[in-house]
Amino acid sequence: MSLGEDIDVGRRREFADLDLFAHLLKVFADSPWLHYGLWLEGERPTFPTLRRAQERYVDKLLALLPPAPASIFDIGGGTGALSARLADLGYDVEMLTPSAEQVTIARAALGDRIRLHQARFQDHEPVRRYDVCLFSESFQYIPLEIVFARVDALMAPGGSVVIADCFRSPAYTGGRMVGGGHRYLQFVEAAQRSGYRIVSDEDVTVLAAPSIEIDRMFYRDALSPVLTVLGNQLERRRPTLNRLVRGAYRLFVKERDRRHLATRLSAQNRTPELFAANNTYRFLRLTKES
Repeated sequence: MSLGEDIDVGRRREFADLDLFAHLLKVFADSPWLHYGLWLEGERPTFPTLRRAQERYVDKLLALLPPAPASIFDIGGGTGALSARLADLGYDVEMLTPSAEQVTIARAALGDRIRLHQARFQDHEPVRRYDVCLFSESFQYIPLEIVFARVDALMAPGGSVVIADCFRSPAYTGGRMVGGGHRYLQFVEAAQRSGYRIVSDEDVTVLAAPSIEIDRMFYRDALSPVLTVLGNQLERRRPTLNRLVRGAYRLFVKERDRRHLATRLSAQNRTPELFAANNTYRFLRLTKES
């Protein structure tokens, strides 16, 4: 398998995970947001407190934006919650997402207030220029070698790039590990090569890391026991059907996807401590050098 194909498979898996979390957070946390929360010292991560932590994230992101009615391209806008907040504040907003599921949710919530584009960032054909190209946990999905050239075609003169996302820290040594994103030092080098200057850079890793507990609660403490009980019941009451279901799972679900799910269900390598050790979560604003 080529590297490009492997990346595309990973992207599709991430879209599926995000689509699942869109429904999960709406039901269990009454939250429209898909991003990390920012937790105060001593605050216990739970589904009831998640939305409050996510609102802190939004407030920090909004502080990096110019005043309304600046034009903003919300790249990887998910279910449209951030675009809706920006429109309510008087910004001129358009949104891009590659997920059909997220577009459906966003259209139901936004109506005709905001123009939605369904495409990958690298496939999107620019139709105008914007004062801000905004990446809220979407920058990590775009190859570094093309992202800034694409931004050049979208950003208005004097505009800025605002990023809130996870990056791999210098301590990351490779392999599957909780977190993700581009290596931060490679990102800085790519930005500089493309003529961009980082004018604001805040490391919030310690505040974001407890969000991993929400992921663990869902997969390890909720979904894994349910699947175990259902599997045991099926094996005891319908052994033939159980063998057919297990065989179909191995036949139709690729081995790497089965490993991915098993890793999420066990959650052994998904802890706030490992996240903080291997990642750096940043709020950034960049401008183009004149």
